[in-house]
Amino acid sequence: MKNRYKDSLTPMKPINLLTLEDILDINEGLREDALKDPHIEYSGSEEYLIKTRQLKKLIEFTPDREILEIAAYYLKNIILLQAFPDGNHRTALYAVELFLEKNNYRFDYTPKESYKFRKELYSRRLRQYKTYEERPVSVLKEEDNQVFSFCLEFVKSHVRLA
Repeated sequence: MKNRYKDSLTPMKPINLLTLEDILDINEGLREDALKDPHIEYSGSEEYLIKTRQLKKLIEFTPDREILEIAAYYLKNIILLQAFPDGNHRTALYAVELFLEKNNYRFDYTPKESYKFRKELYSRRLRQYKTYEERPVSVLKEEDNQVFSFCLEFVKSHVRLA
């Protein structure tokens, strides 16, 4: 947990960041739900190893920014790293939901809004990176771009205080 300060005289409430275990647990929950319910898709192969090194870097490089910007960082980069065999978009959305909940916010969106977000994000990824493929960990330290801005816009339009 990092302490954030507005200035040296006025301490702000610490931000509760996600852990590696949080993110791994979310994706494992998606996989387990799919095993119980045939309507939930999780088509990842057991041979596809989870890229925990990339996820550790995601946690390590979490920026010292405002809460909603950190939420957008998680959303963008969990999707771009493609660390899981399946469910990367859903894992990212649930991770943002958990992160915001840990910090007394609610993150509410409908399945239709999630679908529209995913479609537009694909388009922006292609324009920004010229591919839909996974990105290297260097993406974690890049300057804000249209993909980050779109994620931030989505977070801002679906968040409220708990």
